[in-house]
Amino acid sequence: MDTIKILIEEFNDLKPVLQEHIEFYEGLLPHVYFGECNEFFINYINEDKPQELQRLFTVFEIMATQGNDEVVNTLSVTVTILERLGDDRKVLNTARKYMGKVTRKLSDETEKGWGRY
Repeated sequence: MDTIKILIEEFNDLKPVLQEHIEFYEGLLPHVYFGECNEFFINYINEDKPQELQRLFTVFEIMATQGNDEVVNTLSVTVTILERLGDDRKVLNTARKYMGKVTRKLSDETEKGWGRY
């Protein structure tokens, strides 16, 4: 499963980030790339646009339910998406409205692991 391709298809503004990433690193480092996208994700959440957020969290749910261990790890615990969303309680509360069942479970586990839940 190519979650980055799915993400780029849904959010064209992330394509230049991918191109710059590949040029800089001379290849793709998925954890790093998703980390670079975090501020875009936060902005989407802060803008609270339901259609965009539904699409974003559908991609996250696909990652959570269909991804291999590396993909799930990128989504949750290591340093990337859900961990960053939990840094701001308001962002996290907005995000939770759009999370699928498995993404929400991973988010809860991430927050518990950081002692924030």
